[in-house]
Amino acid sequence: MNSILDEVLLKYQTLSKTEKKVADYVINNSQHMLNIHIKDLASRIQVSVATITRFCKKVGVSNFVEFKILLRDAVEQTVESDEVIDIAAQVYHSVIKSTHSIATMNDYERVSNWIQQANRIHIYGIGSSGLSAEELKIRLTRMGYSVDTHTDSHAMVINASILTKSDVVIAISSSGQTKEVIDSVHIAKSKGAKIVSITNFSETNLAHQSDAILYTTSIQHYQAKGFMNSQLSILICLDILSMMLLTDEQAHATYNQTLAKLEEYKKI
Repeated sequence: MNSILDEVLLKYQTLSKTEKKVADYVINNSQHMLNIHIKDLASRIQVSVATITRFCKKVGVSNFVEFKILLRDAVEQTVESDEVIDIAAQVYHSVIKSTHSIATMNDYERVSNWIQQANRIHIYGIGSSGLSAEELKIRLTRMGYSVDTHTDSHAMVINASILTKSDVVIAISSSGQTKEVIDSVHIAKSKGAKIVSITNFSETNLAHQSDAILYTTSIQHYQAKGFMNSQLSILICLDILSMMLLTDEQAHATYNQTLAKLEEYKKI
């Protein structure tokens, strides 16, 4: 079950400009939100009480009081520390826990089945997400799957234009708003390919074009602490997917075969 903070992050792109001000404040000040009055919050961030009420309804609760109750459950009672090592450890723990809370077995099982049945898998990603795309390609290739990775906008468009119903596209974009990825996915979908997205948000152009979504946690509210690893929750997602695929005996056998060959190569 998603926490209320997970819901805020998932619904972020559906919020109006003023509602996003509420979300941003909640994300960055959740520890200090538990006893605040709605009028005080409205004054502090310069929005109306009605805006806060609309925000609450958009994230699935009826009013601000209910929101604070759920927020209290979601806030981790951790000891604040100035030590960078402790801060990094807390962030990693929080991202792992949050990613776990929004992962659903049905989605991962569906995507695993599509990968197993696909003629070929095509992975799209730009920038840091492109690095995650390359990581996923290595993993799938070692299991014996036919995989292409495309991290250039022109290459993605060319690839998308020649896909068929037997192909699966895995699009990686934390924001769900990467234009190059969205444009290529639109073309791939028109060709009948199945679209899987790995993304933070549910209401984006990428999400709307996807046949299945593997949700990941946004690190937006950790960036104020200097946290930079935008791919952490994506890598957790890839770990879950990889472990599920390795339950297939053939994939596991192929993976062990490639592992053995790599060990032989190291001894040469």
